[in-house]
Amino acid sequence: MNLRKAFTLASLPLLLLGSYSHADNNRGFFVGGGVSAVDVDDSPSFDTPSSWMGEVFAGYKYNPWLGAEVRYGIGTGKEELDLDGLDSDDELMMDIDSYSAVYYRAEAVNQTGRFYALLGYADIDFAVETNDISTDFSDDDFSWGLGLGFILDEHLNLNFEYRDLVEVEQYNFTTISATLDYRF
Repeated sequence: MNLRKAFTLASLPLLLLGSYSHADNNRGFFVGGGVSAVDVDDSPSFDTPSSWMGEVFAGYKYNPWLGAEVRYGIGTGKEELDLDGLDSDDELMMDIDSYSAVYYRAEAVNQTGRFYALLGYADIDFAVETNDISTDFSDDDFSWGLGLGFILDEHLNLNFEYRDLVEVEQYNFTTISATLDYRF
């Protein structure tokens, strides 16, 4: 089975979740939360999760093309990192303390869902531990993402997104998230 057929078959149940009668939830305040898998490596692509975090967000949409959003997330605990260039005897553990971000959010909406882009700025605090030595880091950088949301009812949306959260030195923090948001 080729990739296009597999993607089409996997997307079909998600498309059926939306209702054609609820297309106008694209203006006003919204709040939400979700879970993100975080990949830390030297590439902007997402390979395997290095860590997990929970996040909450809130925002306001003036119209589909003009909106703002703030986010806050916390890590779920220490996770082992497998980075190129480390000796096989070294165990590198990372703990994401928190991150915060502010985004400009533009979206294109139809009757069943939305495609959206996030452009903004993010700050991340994390600790790295190797051989019983722990070092705390804090860094901030430009952040961007792309998402796909499905309208479940008049107020509720299910979203899946990819974000290039921050770049710290030569390592990228990229995320894949699943979130729910409630539109007022």
